[in-house]
Amino acid sequence: MIWHSTGGWGRMKLAEIVSFRKDLLFNGAVQLSWFEKDRKQAEKAAEHFVFHGPNYHGVVEEDFESSHKLIDTASFALEILKRMTGETADEPFTLAVAGYGSGKSHLAITLASLLSNPKSEVAQKILSNLNMADASIGKRVQQIVAKISEQPYIVVAINGMQDFDLCSEIIRQVLFVLKQHRLDTTVLENLRPRFNSAIKFTESFFLSLKEDFEERFGKGCKMEDIINRLKYQDEDTFSNVSYIYEQKMGSPIHAVGQESIHDFIRITKETYCGPGKPFSGIFILFDEFGRYMEFAVQRPHIAGSGALQQLFEAVQANGDRVFLLCFIQYELKAYISRVAPELREDLNRYVTRYDSVHKVRLSTNLETLMANLLEKKYPDEIDRQLSNMDMSVDTIQMTMKSCFPDIKNHALWLDENRFRQVIFKGCWPLHPLSTWVLYKLTSVGKSLQQRSAFSFLADVYDAFKQVEFTPGRTIRPVDICGEALINEFLASERYGQQGATAQSYMSVLQKYQHELTPSEKVVLKAVLLAAKTGVKVASKEDYLQVLAMFGGIEVEELVNAVHMLEYEYAVLEWNVLLNQYEIAGDAVPRRAFLDNLKAKVSEIDSQKRALIFRQNYKKWFQIDIYPTDFGNQNNITTREWNYKVYFTDVSMLGEQIDYALGIWRDSISVDEEKGQLIYCYVGPESRLDTVRESALKMIKASMEKRNIDWNSGAPLAVIFLNDAEGTFGSKIAEYWVLQEQMNEEESQKYINFIHDRISSLEQELQNQFFELERERQIIFATDKQITASRIKNMLTQLFEVIYPKLIPFPFDGFHTARGNAAKDCQIFTKELFLGNLDREWLAARSPQQLNRGDSVLVRSWGALGEDGSVRLIPSNEMVRGIIELLDSKLQDVEASETQKAMNMGEVIRILCMPPYGCNIASAGLLLALFIGRRKKGLNLMKDNEIISFENWLQEAIPGNFFNLSTLDDTYVVCVSEESLSEWEVLLEEWDLEQTYIGKVKFRNKALKLKERIPVPQIYHYKYKFLHEYANEALHKLNAVNNDITLALEKVEIGIENDDAGTLSWGAALLNKVYNSMQNDDKKWTQEQIHEVAEHLAHARTHTQQCFPKWLKRQTANSIANLSKFKHYMLKNVGSNLLELGFDEEKKQLESHVDKVAERIEFIEEVKRTTSDVDNLVQSNIITNFTPVVELNAWLELVKDFEERLEKAKLRADITKEEIDTAVRKLTNFKNDCQKQLELYKERAAAVFNISEISTLTDITNWQNEIASLLTIYDGQERDVEDLKLVQKQLSIIERHYQQLDNDMLTEEEFEAVCRRYKEENDNAFGDDAPPLDNEIIYNSIKKCIAEKRERTSSEWMLRNAIDINEIYKLDAARALQCKTRLQKIPPFLSDQQVKAVNEMIKACDKRLDELEVEGLVEKFNAMSEDNKRNFLRKIADYIDSCGFKLC
Repeated sequence: MIWHSTGGWGRMKLAEIVSFRKDLLFNGAVQLSWFEKDRKQAEKAAEHFVFHGPNYHGVVEEDFESSHKLIDTASFALEILKRMTGETADEPFTLAVAGYGSGKSHLAITLASLLSNPKSEVAQKILSNLNMADASIGKRVQQIVAKISEQPYIVVAINGMQDFDLCSEIIRQVLFVLKQHRLDTTVLENLRPRFNSAIKFTESFFLSLKEDFEERFGKGCKMEDIINRLKYQDEDTFSNVSYIYEQKMGSPIHAVGQESIHDFIRITKETYCGPGKPFSGIFILFDEFGRYMEFAVQRPHIAGSGALQQLFEAVQANGDRVFLLCFIQYELKAYISRVAPELREDLNRYVTRYDSVHKVRLSTNLETLMANLLEKKYPDEIDRQLSNMDMSVDTIQMTMKSCFPDIKNHALWLDENRFRQVIFKGCWPLHPLSTWVLYKLTSVGKSLQQRSAFSFLADVYDAFKQVEFTPGRTIRPVDICGEALINEFLASERYGQQGATAQSYMSVLQKYQHELTPSEKVVLKAVLLAAKTGVKVASKEDYLQVLAMFGGIEVEELVNAVHMLEYEYAVLEWNVLLNQYEIAGDAVPRRAFLDNLKAKVSEIDSQKRALIFRQNYKKWFQIDIYPTDFGNQNNITTREWNYKVYFTDVSMLGEQIDYALGIWRDSISVDEEKGQLIYCYVGPESRLDTVRESALKMIKASMEKRNIDWNSGAPLAVIFLNDAEGTFGSKIAEYWVLQEQMNEEESQKYINFIHDRISSLEQELQNQFFELERERQIIFATDKQITASRIKNMLTQLFEVIYPKLIPFPFDGFHTARGNAAKDCQIFTKELFLGNLDREWLAARSPQQLNRGDSVLVRSWGALGEDGSVRLIPSNEMVRGIIELLDSKLQDVEASETQKAMNMGEVIRILCMPPYGCNIASAGLLLALFIGRRKKGLNLMKDNEIISFENWLQEAIPGNFFNLSTLDDTYVVCVSEESLSEWEVLLEEWDLEQTYIGKVKFRNKALKLKERIPVPQIYHYKYKFLHEYANEALHKLNAVNNDITLALEKVEIGIENDDAGTLSWGAALLNKVYNSMQNDDKKWTQEQIHEVAEHLAHARTHTQQCFPKWLKRQTANSIANLSKFKHYMLKNVGSNLLELGFDEEKKQLESHVDKVAERIEFIEEVKRTTSDVDNLVQSNIITNFTPVVELNAWLELVKDFEERLEKAKLRADITKEEIDTAVRKLTNFKNDCQKQLELYKERAAAVFNISEISTLTDITNWQNEIASLLTIYDGQERDVEDLKLVQKQLSIIERHYQQLDNDMLTEEEFEAVCRRYKEENDNAFGDDAPPLDNEIIYNSIKKCIAEKRERTSSEWMLRNAIDINEIYKLDAARALQCKTRLQKIPPFLSDQQVKAVNEMIKACDKRLDELEVEGLVEKFNAMSEDNKRNFLRKIADYIDSCGFKLC
């Protein structure tokens, strides 16, 4: 505040009292999906997240019934990071409960931005904001983030408000992150059938949709090019094809991979996360998790069967580096009541699992954040403002409790102290009612999110910040209700929320904006806000009181405004039942809406209506699957026995049939629908008979193209919706218009009618759809008899006739990840293949596995006999038929002259096609049952090589099911008894062979036998074992042969060149080979050993013969080669001699090497000395500034070099000239150093003998010389100390000289000062005598300055003195001038001169006395103008007093 001189406090502007931290404000609702789709917007949001710490909670435990830990956002962020990084050991899950609009999405995107790039500027801003909320928490978080700065997290940001396949979404996002970091993702992309679906769609529809393909891929695009790119799994190509598919089919291509999310997360973690890898871990953020749970049970065909269960188990199993953070609005159990009763059991399974994890409740709320954003500058002024309000805090709280009953649900608003601290004071300048209005508008189902509320508050603050606030003033609700907030109300009403009060308000305002007074406009806003916030009162009087609080106006003024609005303008109506005023705006006639709708529908022709049906009906009504009971009826628990649903029209029917048949051929998964159901819209312009006939031809043509046997048929049905009257098409067009064709103006104008009509039209469309369906205009992809009945029954019959040899498969648990059915089935399949599974093995399994094995293998298939072993022929008739089929195929292979093998991929496809109808799980189990029981007589061939069952299974079952691409490369072949016997004999003999050469010979025999007869599976490991040993033997033989060859080459070269060194190398190598053979003689033949012994004897003899002459020739020519010479002679040749046992030769070698080394090193030392001399002389230039320390150091070096050179002269004759030159250079350098030292001594002596100083320049010159000598003598402590004493004395003398050279001193003063300064200088050195003679120096100074004074005084006298006789000749004016000049006597005149001047002044006075009147006139003229006037007045007074008369 400002204290005025009048003695009171002045008004302050709002900005002087509080500031609004707009820099932390982020406008608009935050979406977690920005993190992937709009990273720039996400980072902007993250930078503006406002954390709050544990000391400022806006909500309290009492607000909630749950017992979950209440936590602030700063502590929450720290807790998550500690648990993710392992600082806190806990489960890898957290559920965070926070209401709608509470900023949880904003918090999620902030955590995502921080952990995905901890080194970024955005991360530093987030850490800064966190530090502002709580410094200690901020510091801890910063420490944790620093540890992961080089290893960020793979962040998966999931927005549960969207509809998607969960597993596919996680996979897609992880791949996106990895590709952003340019990492190889091959390991994760093995099974991605969406690309196969895209290929089939392109093959089926390319020609008919060529324009669409060219629009996406460019003119002239070719189907083959697109298919090739899809085969290479090009994402851009898939996106374009998927776009076309969605435009034409109404939904995107199903993008789930065959691999489970459990495997995908595990492989991602193991491959990319951890020490030495790119990432620290995987962080999955799941916003609106509760809403997605509802969606997952309502639309499991989209979300993915059991996807949430799979996610839970995947995170739990990989919790060391995977963390899941879910945000929900309510307790999980609250979501159960929100779904249909028949779905609650499914939802409860998810709730039960996730409800057990760690849960917290975030305390983030509007009041808390608002109090943080409103920064208090002058708390005392806020107290003064609050104390002057028109209502006390207690009255305001009591009034609000009465008119807003739901306040009782919020402890913060009920508790008096917290209400006063947080609401009344913390949120000032907002009136508590304004704070409540913003809270109500951001609560569940209302108009705003918190961020929007803050943006409005920021606008209001900007509007008021320069306003002077009188004591007691606040910002009322109507002040907040500006154009932006009203637009939010209008937007909410446009989407069918909260009535039409804002539209009515705008209607009134537009109609009467110029007539209404400010008070009346305030009342209208107050009524609007009261309606939006749900004011509840008992009477009209109470309602008016509340409106006055909303508007901040007096009740009397408000009543007058209400009266005018109610009776003059008729825009307010009192609702007696609700006890509130309602705004009566203009109404739009329903007839106008219907006429407009009818006109738009009439413009859509029949062809367009068919197109709309094809592209939109599936999306509108979420019809993806037509369920049947066929699976349950046939003891099959997997879920493939339903129909995949498509929607088309007559124009696209052929392509749709072809596409559906292509999908069916590859539908082998346990959850891929076997049936294909097409709904074809037939408009009134088409003849149904013709369409049916044409459709049958299309089916047959497509089946023929795809090699599908018509006699076997396919589970494909086409239902024709024969809209003969066109009414169904009309409703489709109408629904489409309402959904997509209303412009913004029409949508606002007819908003209420649109929502009503859409609701009723949806029911009408569904009713008519079912009526057309019940007409049973249906055809099938078979000639077999289907009895006409209900559609569901006929579709079940179609399965029956297509799959007459259906295999039962009561393997429960495939539809939930918790059931682990796929994992169990994989285990059964592998153990059957290996021949390990029998009743005893089953009995040792878990109860779940035991029950499943018993249900399928024992009770259903009859695969286990009474003795518990696997039967060769199962008892189940259908299963037995398959086993017999496979047996016959093997027999055909065995009997075939061409030796063709049975392809395993072909077997799986046969089993999955009619008439058997297996899926990949049951077909794999059947194949394992067949192979495992017969494995002793079978071989598996892959890539034309026999492969063991164990190794093959690792490749063939990478996940839970067979990989068809591996099976396509695998063949089964039979092995005969004769073949077994021949292999047995060979392997036994091979195993007994010990020599290397013998093992290799047997290896070659085995390879030849293998060309005729494949290795039997039972001998696979023995063959592999012996083959590996034979390869090692061959490697050993080759290595020894190479050593012998090399040795003989060295011996030959050594003999030719008389080179004992090379000879010794070869001889030593032969000796090593010979010793190795002797030590392991069983692996070598005697011939091999004898051959090496002969070569060795030859080499030893020649080595000894040529050694003496060779040794004399060995020398080194320089120190650079000495090391290499010694290494060769001692390490190489010496080691060889030692290996050969030539001890005497080795001693001679060592002695010779020592002599050579000693000579070379001495010569090198001489060269180094002469080089050092050159460096000393050339590098060190002697100048007048070279320090004494350096000169002395150089002289020490000279002394050392002289001694070294003297020693060198005694031996090094070959370098004498070089040594003499070095000695000469060294002598000259020595002399120069000594001369320079003498020069320094002379300069120093001159300083110490200073005797005469004439000027200050002399002093300066000597000081400069001393400074130079101090540098030169640096390091010579005694000399430096003496020089500094002289320096000190000269400084004193300089100061004295400056003070003595002063013209203001008289002669007497000058003499006295001279004496005093000399004494002062003498005393400055205490008991020691000054280094310089003060007597001589000060006398010289005195003499010089005295001479200068004398010259100056003489010059003055010459200018100013005048002969006394001449003075008597001067007139009055000149005499006075002379006197004035002489009176300015300077101090430097001598006593004699002063005396003479005084005589001259007396003469002037005497002359002036003589010329008194003239003199007075001259004196008068010399006066100033003021003195002249004063003088004349006094003269006039004198004349008057004397009675003089002037004439």
